[in-house]
Amino acid sequence: MSAKVDEAARNLIEQHGIRAAYFSVERLNESIDRRDQIGRDFWAQVVHAIHEHQRMVKEHKARSGRRAKSAASR
Repeated sequence: MSAKVDEAARNLIEQHGIRAAYFSVERLNESIDRRDQIGRDFWAQVVHAIHEHQRMVKEHKARSGRRAKSAASR
């Protein structure tokens, strides 16, 4: 993943939280409508990076929750 893609994804997540993917998909669709292949490819990568980040956060929370439950039951 390029640094620009990663930076754009992180900025959108900071600005929009869980709605970051919706904002990046809007940009992706605008690029498609303009027939901007470079923009389309960039925003598709940003959407992917946001989804990947959200997946990792969800998995981290699930692992943390399991650890907290097992520690509480001891």
